[in-house]
Amino acid sequence: MDIKPKDTSAAVGLDWRKKPRRSFKPEQRLAMVLECERPGVSVAQVAQRNGINANLLFTWRKLHAHGQLVPAGRPTALVPVTVVQPTPKPETQAKRKRRRRSTAATDAAHRTAGAIEIELAGARIYLHGAISEANLQIVLKALARR
Repeated sequence: MDIKPKDTSAAVGLDWRKKPRRSFKPEQRLAMVLECERPGVSVAQVAQRNGINANLLFTWRKLHAHGQLVPAGRPTALVPVTVVQPTPKPETQAKRKRRRRSTAATDAAHRTAGAIEIELAGARIYLHGAISEANLQIVLKALARR
């Protein structure tokens, strides 16, 4: 029995792991999706012409149908915001005793602490306590990408 090692020299040039990952700008994605929406155009043909997998194009079409495939130049819609004063809960006698024991520094921290509640498409995000501008900026950027 003769065992020879495989010749992989031909396959080395085809190794997809060594190629950089392609990325498409939102305008390019939208152009491909709109091309698919024309009558008589096949999604597979558009995908093959652009050198991408048809499943990726179907995913972009689904995102476009939900309004999530937006070109970078288009402004996103603003969400209405209402500021509501929290309603105080009635305190029990045990809570009053605990409150008396708290220090002035703790009371000051509770008074300055804030809360933000964001509701989008059925999802809620609660931010309690002192909220820094940097953390709020991170949350808003993540929501803008959504």
